[in-house]
Amino acid sequence: IHSLPVKGMQLFYVIYFSLAVITMSSSSIALASSSASSVLESRLKAALWGLFSGDALSAPTHWYYGGKNQIVRDYGGLLTGYTKPNFDLYGSIMNKSNVNGGGRGSFSKSRDGISIIGDVINHGKRDYWNPKRQIHYHATLQAGENTLEAQLVRVLMKSFVDSGGEFSKDNFRNAYMEFMMKPGSHNDTYASTCHRMFFANLVFRKRLPEDCPDNDHHNVDTIDGLIFPTVVAIAAAVTGDREYTQTMASQSVSVTRDSKVLETHARSWADVCFDAINTGDADAAIDKAARQLGYPKPRADGPDEVSACYLNGSLPSTFNMLKKYSKPHPHNNDVWTGLLANANTGGENVHRGALLGAVLGAQAGLEGTSDKVFELYDKKSLEKEIDNFVKAVIRRKSNTRLEL
Repeated sequence: IHSLPVKGMQLFYVIYFSLAVITMSSSSIALASSSASSVLESRLKAALWGLFSGDALSAPTHWYYGGKNQIVRDYGGLLTGYTKPNFDLYGSIMNKSNVNGGGRGSFSKSRDGISIIGDVINHGKRDYWNPKRQIHYHATLQAGENTLEAQLVRVLMKSFVDSGGEFSKDNFRNAYMEFMMKPGSHNDTYASTCHRMFFANLVFRKRLPEDCPDNDHHNVDTIDGLIFPTVVAIAAAVTGDREYTQTMASQSVSVTRDSKVLETHARSWADVCFDAINTGDADAAIDKAARQLGYPKPRADGPDEVSACYLNGSLPSTFNMLKKYSKPHPHNNDVWTGLLANANTGGENVHRGALLGAVLGAQAGLEGTSDKVFELYDKKSLEKEIDNFVKAVIRRKSNTRLEL
């Protein structure tokens, strides 16, 4: 180097220091990218743990329209953690539900001796639906065990992994059917109207699977129809593309339900999930979603409401509880506090709890989530499945960047 002419020396140092700056900049970008991915991973994982926790925590008090008084009467006090549901439930209307289709109706088997509940899905559970009995909707679950809808979230997560981190309607539909029709695939007692209608169409009417989603225009346009869109939305949100996130969430509805109402709601709800994952603060998105859907402005200062499953009651109360239990609002509570409050409110709290848990968890991240949240019945399996899902989604995001 020292033998170079002066101008050559100057050129050498210019090139040398330029390369050094580029190397340092590249390292900084790589570190920033790694840090951003870590934050996304934390929020995604916490969102899923929150979803599963909110579901399982509320299972014992699901559809308790007597609120706190009924909970205290049946469990000797308010819930303090994961609890096994009681076997009997005075006032349960599962005994009025149609075992071969939507809503209320018949307990009889078909002319071929088939019952959708018991023979096709929820194998061995038909007798719990007997009109002469009043059985808890989740009587067969253990403490901290998830209900059917959350078990189907696990099926959806595995479908993402199988599809390279993307949502595939065909893959999920096939996985859904296989899971539902496999004896022993889950332990829940109850299955909602949309599932009973789907398999009634498949078995009795011999429809193609893609034509089996249905709607009784009463029990299908409900808050549980936002569970799958929540998972699809948090996965799509890592792309940073808001419109894509809304579209994917909306499309996921039609795998199990024929509901334009839910597809519209899923788009607005996906906006809430998008901000929770990408910014850790869904406050403005909650206000926007309520406004878009024609609901009252959410507020953080009211009592926790007992609501039914219908969207016009359940979603506004979800927005209110998100406001109330999100930091840094007045109550300044953590994920567990909000989910426990929901469990001790009763009503349609299981699926509201899943939505609450997903958004509260995403906002808090793993570091802001109580250890109590993770003590679920299937903790070890859930941990592995959540990790696999998050890795697939993050990997898909990285591959998309490379393709671009």
